[in-house]
Amino acid sequence: MQSMLEKLSGTETMEKKTPAASQDGTCPICGDGQPDDLLVAPDRFHLRKEMYRLVRCQSCTGVWQTSPPRPAEMGRHYTEEYHQAIVTAGEGSAMSRWKDQVRTISRYKPGGALLDIGCSSGGFLSTMKAPGWYLYGIEMEESTAERARTSTGAEVFVGDAVEAPFLPESFDVITCFDVLEHVYSPRQFVAKALEWLKPGGIFYAMMPNIDSWEARLFGTYWFGLELPRHLSHFSPHSLRYLMTELGFEEVSVKTPPVSYVERSMRYIGSSMVEKLGGTPTAQARPKPRGLPSRAIRKGLRMSVFSPVARLASLAGAGPSMEVVFRKAVSR
Repeated sequence: MQSMLEKLSGTETMEKKTPAASQDGTCPICGDGQPDDLLVAPDRFHLRKEMYRLVRCQSCTGVWQTSPPRPAEMGRHYTEEYHQAIVTAGEGSAMSRWKDQVRTISRYKPGGALLDIGCSSGGFLSTMKAPGWYLYGIEMEESTAERARTSTGAEVFVGDAVEAPFLPESFDVITCFDVLEHVYSPRQFVAKALEWLKPGGIFYAMMPNIDSWEARLFGTYWFGLELPRHLSHFSPHSLRYLMTELGFEEVSVKTPPVSYVERSMRYIGSSMVEKLGGTPTAQARPKPRGLPSRAIRKGLRMSVFSPVARLASLAGAGPSMEVVFRKAVSR
């Protein structure tokens, strides 16, 4: 049987647009042109010195990076160490890692065509291999996409998501885990997802919450900033604005009980080591930890980080957002 991508290989794709929204001071979410300065910070993951500036929209409260690296320059910020960290997080104990996401999807859809945008090596898609599901993915890097194809049987398009040649109303579910914050034009990206969904289809996404208590406490040391790779930063308010403005209906917006405290504290520790004249270790190249260190970390997670994460989740102030929006059914 001819695959969906094979059928559409000759289809004209959306014209690629210059990411001007984040370059000229105009909000990429609502178009307002009077942002307030928020913070300036470097790439702490790689311990680099170049500074990047974030501003906040006065209208929709969206946050974005002004004058980010151009797409042709961004490759140097997605290092092999960065990709390895992403792949390891997605593949390690995949059934356990993604069980909540699988449960959420099954609550709304028992089967159908599912597209995972930013599918990496297929960790999440591997958990959806079941009768009744037809799997698709989008990935930027060919060798990673091939790993996803091999491990899941999914059809995977390689390239920019908005250029994927899928027809309108092709999917019952579109997932987007920690991807929206990386795109230059979030409105264009979300509009394309809406176009691809069937009426009643769901868009299920996860991303950092810029209005979380952790973001406010740690400031430029907050792990969720991920500068310059994260181009836009969302809160429940600004994401609701974007999604409903484009025509989605809200199903669920919550902050799950996760924590970036440990990683943010390590950024602070690296800064202190550097100020004292030492050579800190970048989180991009972590050193193996000994047994005493692992025991202390486990104790802190159980006694401090996990209870605080649960409280923040209940208050809607956790560092990560998990959202479900539905494409309206025409009446």
